[in-house]
Amino acid sequence: MIVDLIPLAMAAVLVVAMLLEIRTGRIPNWLTALPFVLFGILLIVVEDRTPLYWQMGLAAGVFVFGLVMFAIGGLGAGAVKLMAGTALFIPFATAFYAGIVFLVVFFTSSFVFVQLRKLIGSEDSSWHLMANAVLPLSFSIGTTGLIAMFLL
Repeated sequence: MIVDLIPLAMAAVLVVAMLLEIRTGRIPNWLTALPFVLFGILLIVVEDRTPLYWQMGLAAGVFVFGLVMFAIGGLGAGAVKLMAGTALFIPFATAFYAGIVFLVVFFTSSFVFVQLRKLIGSEDSSWHLMANAVLPLSFSIGTTGLIAMFLL
């Protein structure tokens, strides 16, 4: 029963992260810790842990990639943690396809966000996305996570 609810809780975490970053420009640390807590609960309650070990390896690789991108200024720290936490919930067999989905969503949403900012954005907007020239990476991470968990 609880095993079925954990992906739904992770989906809620992703949606909240997307909305918060679009609104405020930040992903809080307490929110990026929740995927790891949920995964820890999953490790305790699931009977066969073998697929989860592969997902942990995938998440470790994503985290190392994220750290490199953070070091060169390509990602924020919250996005790195959210991306690694989301990778914990992506089945290893669909990881390649999730990577392709991420790239498609990233480039498509980047174009859409830039166009939205041109049309209705202003510097005095209370929405971080509309006031600043930024791309909320949590949108791409969250959308990819939702697609990979429920559709792939």
